[in-house]
Amino acid sequence: MNHMRALVAGKVGEPADVLRLECRPVPTPKAGQALIRVKATPIHASDLHVLRGRYGFSPEFPTVGGHMECVGRIEALGPDTEGLKIGERVVVAAVPAVPGPHVAGTWQEYLVADARRLLPVPTI
Repeated sequence: MNHMRALVAGKVGEPADVLRLECRPVPTPKAGQALIRVKATPIHASDLHVLRGRYGFSPEFPTVGGHMECVGRIEALGPDTEGLKIGERVVVAAVPAVPGPHVAGTWQEYLVADARRLLPVPTI
């Protein structure tokens, strides 16, 4: 688990023109963070408009696509991260308006998120 795939936009533009599949290192969670193995992430019209430069915020480019949410399982916890368990299924609130440190885009196999951005998803 050293590398992962991520869908990255190098600049503002039409998603079909600017998105590329890249191999990137799997990030490491820091204090108060969790490493999430992304299982599903939507493609919102909002995500497409972010890449086109026509939304309420603009990420710094290059950027991993997907800036709304995703669902996944916790793979690892950073130091002093409480209230979460490895293997737990969670929703990641990646929207910049949500309080807490920035979350890289959700269109990647793994991401690191602050514990305050994670919502447990009960199993049925």
